[in-house]
Amino acid sequence: MSALIQQFPCVSCGAQLNYQPGQTHMVCPHCGREQDIAPTGPVIGELPLEAYFESGRLREQAVEEDTVHCSKCAAHFTVPSTRANLACPYCGSEVVFDSTRGERIPPNSLLPFLVTAARARHALGQWLGSRFWAPNDLKKLALKEGQLKGMYIPYWTFDSQTTTQYTGMRGIHYYETETYYTTVNGQRTAQTRTVRKTRWYPAAGVVFVPFDDVLVLASTAVPQEYAERLEEWDLGQVQPYQREYLAGFQTQLYDIDLPSGWVRGRDKMQPAIDRAIRADIGGDEQRITSKNTDYQNNTFKHVLLPMYAGSYRYKQKSHAFLVNGRTGEIQGSAPISFWKVFFAVLLGLLIAGGIFYVYQKNQPSSSSSVEFSTDPAYSPEPSINW
Repeated sequence: MSALIQQFPCVSCGAQLNYQPGQTHMVCPHCGREQDIAPTGPVIGELPLEAYFESGRLREQAVEEDTVHCSKCAAHFTVPSTRANLACPYCGSEVVFDSTRGERIPPNSLLPFLVTAARARHALGQWLGSRFWAPNDLKKLALKEGQLKGMYIPYWTFDSQTTTQYTGMRGIHYYETETYYTTVNGQRTAQTRTVRKTRWYPAAGVVFVPFDDVLVLASTAVPQEYAERLEEWDLGQVQPYQREYLAGFQTQLYDIDLPSGWVRGRDKMQPAIDRAIRADIGGDEQRITSKNTDYQNNTFKHVLLPMYAGSYRYKQKSHAFLVNGRTGEIQGSAPISFWKVFFAVLLGLLIAGGIFYVYQKNQPSSSSSVEFSTDPAYSPEPSINW
């Protein structure tokens, strides 16, 4: 199969233009010429979820790789199905090809990069330096060996109007005074205390919870645990999907399809629904015994979000990290220095031992003193009167 590609040559020198993060133009890395990105109009609206399910537009093609033709050097080469752009291995030109290959739903919006690669690397250095338990040489090594790759990662966003019927129990606290017995000075003594108890009453009702832009990661190419923590995205600033924003960055295609994404989206809605049910039940405690949720007016978007992804090896172990391409926030892992932990524990034991020693030394002596009189008339024997 042949994939449609698009390149963005500089009108001055012919080199390939790259998108400049935080700007609305592309820049030539050789001569510095700038080219504006022409706006395409308003952001495409939400897409009807059920219509995509019913129309059969979700049948994905089993395509593992495509053949790409480079328009600059005429070379042909294959591309993995999870990549939407990369450099030509023969001439190095950046190519952006048809992102609909191997899938039926192209992206309709994206958040352009705001953070440059230089700023992301600087933020990474600060983040590594702030890891208190990390080895001292980690920052230098990671910045030397770590590779930052600017990537657009696919996500699904879901909107829904939910109606949930529930049954449950409402718990109301009340207090009683009870008598208990304890031993005081060897004698059994009755005492009282206040005890909190709960009365439970049946509850039932209906709650309505709307959801807007519930975000679901649609790619397994990045560590999910780190990507989930980067979900403070300014989705109100999404732009219409334009290939120009992809120039100079890698782009992943989704491998978590829309039905699977919708299942995950509903799972992410459950905590908010449960909170609404508990608030509706009221009382001091709540129990949810059953619930049935109806999802209506369901819509979705396929959006690309910017990240810098990278990894480094420290003592034969790989550590990955992600940088939010909008804010510079970092999530990842860092090794822990055995010696830092060892000396911290040792120092803690020494401090605790010192405090205990000082405390014991300042305690009054528990031994009693006995004085003897030197008077010859004094007799330690007790006198007995008959």
